Amino acid sequence: MNIESLKNTWKMFQREHGVSVDRMLCNPSLRSEFLAAIRLVIPNADEQQILWSVVRLRKGKKLPSVLK
Repeated sequence: MNIESLKNTWKMFQREHGVSVDRMLCNPSLRSEFLAAIRLVIPNADEQQILWSVVRLRKGKKLPSVLK
């Protein structure tokens, strides 16, 4: 898994939607949209690997906060 690609894709997704990781994870349509976006960049990553990586980045404070 390319973590920098994951972080960059999350930043673009977050700018577009203005949501936190937790909101994205709990909203099926947002989650599907994010997974589709990341699979364009990292096509061989599976859903569980992607989502757990995003959670680890969030918990490690490696992702930007939601802009208000």
